[in-house]
Amino acid sequence: MSPETIPRLVLVAIVAGGCTTGGSSSPSSSASSNVSSGQSRSAVVRTPLPSGFPVLAGATSVPPADDDPGLIALWQSDQIGSAAYDFYVNALPAAGYPIVGLYPGGAFALIRFRAPDGQVWQMVAHGTSDGTVAIEVRLDRP
Repeated sequence: MSPETIPRLVLVAIVAGGCTTGGSSSPSSSASSNVSSGQSRSAVVRTPLPSGFPVLAGATSVPPADDDPGLIALWQSDQIGSAAYDFYVNALPAAGYPIVGLYPGGAFALIRFRAPDGQVWQMVAHGTSDGTVAIEVRLDRP
């Protein structure tokens, strides 16, 4: 064997050894990681609503869906949507939440306001399928 052949054989052995080792452990490790990632779901971490945040009179708290981490709080009211909008236009600044933008609308009404930490949040009021009005407080989104 020539001296030039030995480095090539060593290289082939390293490559082949690497493929064998990676090939034998890869399917089992990827299968187990797929199973464990599918089984373990991390809990939604929500931004807490500050105490003393204004709530429309008569509104009832609704547990937020687990698939919407931007939702901070959710209420339902049997008052018309404009009542919620009008309430928050006045209540937010009075409670120390300066308004950044007002967006009254038909199906959806939105108020963007500043939270105590300086982030912009939204109050969104919209009708529901059962004829009530949903009032959401959420992190700002486009």
